[in-house]
Formats: sequence, structure tokens, C-alpha cells
Amino acid sequence: MKQFYDLSEFVDYAWSLLTRGVVDKKSVAKNPTFSTISEDGFPTMRTVVLRRADRIANCFEIHTDIQTNKVSSLKKNNCAGLHFWIPKAKFQIRATVVVDILTGSKVEGEWNQIPARSRVSYGSIPCPGTAIKSPFEYQKIPNQDNFAVLKCDIRELDLLYLGDTHQRAMHRKGDPWISTWVAP
Repeated sequence: MKQFYDLSEFVDYAWSLLTRGVVDKKSVAKNPTFSTISEDGFPTMRTVVLRRADRIANCFEIHTDIQTNKVSSLKKNNCAGLHFWIPKAKFQIRATVVVDILTGSKVEGEWNQIPARSRVSYGSIPCPGTAIKSPFEYQKIPNQDNFAVLKCDIRELDLLYLGDTHQRAMHRKGDPWISTWVAP
């Protein structure tokens, strides 16, 4: 049974799970739930692929098609959340983030690293979420102009370990970061 007695060890462990999600295709941390506020003011969630988890830069990155509802929502309210559940580790990570939408020449390097077969995710005709008459009445044509990187500046991490004895901590952005044990 794992127990954490040191806050910095607890935060380090969380970051090890997050960074593993980027490099290990089998890690469930690779596919967090990303939550935004819809244009109608309701929470809306979807599964995304975590492309970068950078502790030093204090950010996560997600790739998306600029035409999606999540981008429309973020243009109105750039506050978002990510939820990670890693069952084998019995660890939940909730991240509160502020998102910058990067496009064009700012993301050319990332675009160039995407395999050609995967680029079809960024160029849906009609736009994602548009009603269609039949299930296959759409095209996926790669279009770099539709490619965006969501750079998520982390403001808070809510860390919860559900071992035999539950443990929870809040890790808030500050100078320096402020970590506090809280009741689970």
C-alpha cells in the first residue's frame, strides 16, 4: 500500500503520471476529459489526447480542429478543466487551466510533426457538430489552417489518491507554488 508523507513527493508522483501520459500510448493519462463552458453557459466535456505535459513551463497542450465547439467556447471563456483518472495508480488529477489558442505560424512545427494519416483530424467538411443527412456525409481533408494547439496554463492541480487511506492535496500557482494537504 502506497502512502505519501511529503507534499513534494505527492506532487512529483502526479507529474510522473501526467508526463507518462504523453509518452506512453497505453497510459490512460493520455486521454483526459477536457471541460469548457458552452456558449449557452453549460459545462461541456470531451475526451482529448494529451500532447504535452510540461512541469517547468507549467502547461499542457492539446491539438484540435479550429472549427470545433470547444474552440468557440474557449474564445468566449478561456477557462477550462482537465480530468485524469489513472485506475491502476488509484489517482485522480483535476487541473484548472487558462487556455491560449495557437494557430498559423505559431504551430507550424507541431503540424510538421503530425503523420500525414493523422492530419485528417484537422479539416472536417462540414464543420464538426454540423447536422448531416446520413452517417457518412462528411469529408476529412487535412487543412493546416484548421489546426490549433490549445496551450493550457495550469492554475491549480487537485490531486486525490484513493489508496487504502485516501489522500488529497491542492497545488496552486503562485510564486512559489503553494501546496496544501486537504481532507479527501
